[in-house]
Amino acid sequence: MESKISLTILLFFIFLSGCIEFNNHNSNGFNDNFDFIQTHEHFYGKVVKVVDGDTVYVVAENGTKYKIRLLGVDTPETHIKNNPYEYYIDKNTPITDVNYLKKWGYKATEFAKNKLENKTVIVVFDNKAPKKDKYGRYLAYIFVSNTTYGIRKPEVFVNFNEELLKYGYARVYISNFELKDEFIKIEKEAKMRRIGLWNWSNN
Repeated sequence: MESKISLTILLFFIFLSGCIEFNNHNSNGFNDNFDFIQTHEHFYGKVVKVVDGDTVYVVAENGTKYKIRLLGVDTPETHIKNNPYEYYIDKNTPITDVNYLKKWGYKATEFAKNKLENKTVIVVFDNKAPKKDKYGRYLAYIFVSNTTYGIRKPEVFVNFNEELLKYGYARVYISNFELKDEFIKIEKEAKMRRIGLWNWSNN
């Protein structure tokens, strides 16, 4: 009888700790990502190749290979000439140094490789944006674990598209997608703090 009571108490504390852990995720803001993922078409996969800062190949669990163009963001080009009038620090200040932009294109590629290559990710499709672009690439968000890669807990995954904006590796690519306002806000903050490629001066 005593052992049964002890077991009941033990199970109660395990349950309680689980509730605390769940609440901690909520307080950290991860629950928003969990809700977003669960209410959108998505799949788990592994990033097998990073083409550049905003384009990757992902192999899904069923073996299907997808070429993913990260939705809503644009990193500087590395293989063709950049358009300096796509990157404005403010409405009057374009980044006119194309070599500077190319350098940040390579930096964005390295950032993507470090965070995504050979990692388990969640590919999430937007409810407003088209599923493919005119080149046949899938347009999607990529969520990647910010702690332990490969663990299937959507509440501990972050939106990598947003990370590119947050750390100044990309600009917002304006189109019709659900997170556009949020992306613009993140880009504005990075510009204000002169993070990443936005720390440019023409002097």
